[in-house]
Amino acid sequence: MLRFRLIFYFLLVTLPAICQVQKIYVSPNGQDKNTGTIDKPFKTLKKALLASEAFTGKAVSIQLRNGTYYLPETIVIKANGKLPEKLEIKPFGKEKVVISAGRKLNPDWQLFKNGIYRTSVPPDISFERLYVDGILQTMARYPNADTTAGIFNGTAEDATYYVRVLSWGNPFGGYVHALDENKKGSLHYKITGVDDTDNVELDGGWQFNKPVHPDKSIHFVENIFAELDKPGEWYFDRSLHFLYFLPSKNTNLSKAMIEVSNLKNSIELQGSAQHPVRNVILENLEFRHNERSFMESKEAVSGSDWNVYRGGALLLNGTETCAIKGCSFTDLGGNAIMLSGYNKNDTIANCLVSYVGASAVSLIGNDKVETANSRQISISNNIIHHTGEIEKQGRGIHLSNVRQISISGNKIYHIPADAIKIDKVSKEEITNTNNKIFDEFIEINLP
Repeated sequence: MLRFRLIFYFLLVTLPAICQVQKIYVSPNGQDKNTGTIDKPFKTLKKALLASEAFTGKAVSIQLRNGTYYLPETIVIKANGKLPEKLEIKPFGKEKVVISAGRKLNPDWQLFKNGIYRTSVPPDISFERLYVDGILQTMARYPNADTTAGIFNGTAEDATYYVRVLSWGNPFGGYVHALDENKKGSLHYKITGVDDTDNVELDGGWQFNKPVHPDKSIHFVENIFAELDKPGEWYFDRSLHFLYFLPSKNTNLSKAMIEVSNLKNSIELQGSAQHPVRNVILENLEFRHNERSFMESKEAVSGSDWNVYRGGALLLNGTETCAIKGCSFTDLGGNAIMLSGYNKNDTIANCLVSYVGASAVSLIGNDKVETANSRQISISNNIIHHTGEIEKQGRGIHLSNVRQISISGNKIYHIPADAIKIDKVSKEEITNTNNKIFDEFIEINLP
């Protein structure tokens, strides 16, 4: 009896310590030389993650205070043996936390001409998305953007006619975006020069993994300085590091907050089937300002005609029992969530994905190694709309070479391609219930 009493008292004393969650605090107004307490928070998520390694085998909660966290580089959480037993990254209480893949500029605007303003930017910055007071602006383009025009916010048959090309001067670095000739998705090209007959020279079109031509009339051009002619448009000269902007009448440039895209991937969880990242929870975070990735969509996916980019605001590669809960992904240039290779028992729930350049949720396995594929993943109660803002093959949910996937209670609408695309996956491997899909369809290509 005495022995059992001693065990009981031992557990009574030790269990609270075992179950205690170590909290680390971060604030945009903090300092990384601080101790990470609520009174002396760190400034960066990177520093908080480094501090969490002191609690191997314990539970750690990184609490982010209200504000925007601009990431100078992608946050990579590796299966290095130093991770806590459980790690959650979440806002403190109900505070709003934005994880920004962009940078905030401090411009010195000077009038250039014709209502266009110009400012120099640091030489280490290169970007393709500009936000003024939180609103995405339009890269200089032809035809001008028209939200009522449908595909690409407007296209024109004469977008690359030689007469127009002659007015551009040097269009190097511009883009041509087009539907493919079968109008199932989009092809993207960078302008590399102009030939002797005043036709643009192009590099790209690899987004489709088979030979295909762009549509002859459904296309537009952008990133052309000579097309900077409508309020709200902008152009960035990478060689001279000047940003040009034609503001709307109601924009006060002297007070406007200027943000630009920077990173394609914000946070990566990187492990392997042998050494996975376990028990990481990302909750109630807002992801914004990720760079476009259409020129990186080069990898063929088994069963699909369209190539993909294995990246996104969140990239999980080699994980187990991780969760993405209640997060929002808005106004992104590329993919929102990508699970690549091996992932097991992960959860994506109660998230909002809207207005993203490519796909919302992608689970892309490995053709050659069966054990390197995702399995037992739950995708539930998410709201997904306006994917494929630039890559028209952008899906709501894309599955390829995965096993035992549950898709339930999701609301998916305004998707240019497939709401749910299932490649090389047997029907019995997918549980697809109570999803509300409006105006789109589900395409299943069995192996």
